[in-house]
Amino acid sequence: MVAMLVFWLAKNIRFPIWISNFNFFLYGLMGVLYATAFVVSLRDRKANHPTIALFFIMLAAVWSAATPILGLWGSIVWTPIFWTPLAEIVRSSGFGLVLILVTGSAIGAAGYWLLVHLFWLKSLRVADCRRSVALCVAATLLACAVTELQPKSVPHAVTSPILTAVWWLAFSISLYWNENGHAEKSAEAMVSASLNG
Repeated sequence: MVAMLVFWLAKNIRFPIWISNFNFFLYGLMGVLYATAFVVSLRDRKANHPTIALFFIMLAAVWSAATPILGLWGSIVWTPIFWTPLAEIVRSSGFGLVLILVTGSAIGAAGYWLLVHLFWLKSLRVADCRRSVALCVAATLLACAVTELQPKSVPHAVTSPILTAVWWLAFSISLYWNENGHAEKSAEAMVSASLNG
């Protein structure tokens, strides 16, 4: 909640165009806030070594700031759609932007999952990454549908935090789901081993 409040308050900060015509600050801030919330919420407080936590937060910020550009570049996978008879419908409906957001969501989730795996949750497997990416993509599509249903008078400053909050929630749920699934499997394995032993 605190991270979302800070994001909401800082969403209108803009640097002069001569520094950057793309708002890297906002995307980097998303990474800093979510990574900080993640580190603070870790159950194993011994794992919260300040240097490691700071390095993780910095890498998450860089990844978050780079993700929109990577999403734009990665959206080349959708190019065949733009060369079909559906191309005009896709362009006129604004669905092209949704495809870029979905691509960015998948790339962001995969990269962020990798950071979490490398720094904190070593027990995560590749199947868990696919689950995290799928949940984040589904959340992005849901958020796009919700914002599309809003009246056109609702400013972009309201819709952007909705996309962010839904993505954060989906990624958190995927980590919780993955971690609890592994805990249940290891508990079952221990019970089975003790019964068989």
